[in-house]
Amino acid sequence: MTTLQDPAGLRALGATPDEARARLSKELDRLEAHLRTRQADWSRAQPGRDWSPAQDAEHIVLIDGSIARLLALLLSDRELTPTAQVPGVLKDGKRQAPPFTVPSAEGLAWDSWETRWAEHRAALESVAARVRETPGRTMWHPFFGELDALDWLRMLAGHVRGHRVALEQSAAAGV
Repeated sequence: MTTLQDPAGLRALGATPDEARARLSKELDRLEAHLRTRQADWSRAQPGRDWSPAQDAEHIVLIDGSIARLLALLLSDRELTPTAQVPGVLKDGKRQAPPFTVPSAEGLAWDSWETRWAEHRAALESVAARVRETPGRTMWHPFFGELDALDWLRMLAGHVRGHRVALEQSAAAGV
């Protein structure tokens, strides 16, 4: 059984919507810069990890796309339909990706990842530009529980940061 983490910890990723947007942008910039250095091992699973940089990039695009849609819903006047509150799965202490965000065996192709990334980033930043606190309008996160739009934005920044740090560590470990 997964114990939910306190969403208050997400505030370190931006106290205000503007700070959270800036943090997300900074983390996306840093991850992009790192990914550009990974051509030589783009398709190889990394030391201590199950995925290659290509798969990490695809997973992030998948997660960000689903959260961008969720943010748009939270920011709208549409009725929110309650969802199952299923805790996330941990394996060896690591959060496991929901099935719909698991990357393909190949991940993103090196020669087209930057185009796909730019499209995903533009869509994400477009909805992020409108994020505000949405008290009373929340959606379930499998590791944090109920989050409003601002906390989802903060969580995104932390998610991107976590993948960047893991990729940097795998690059330092070598293959």
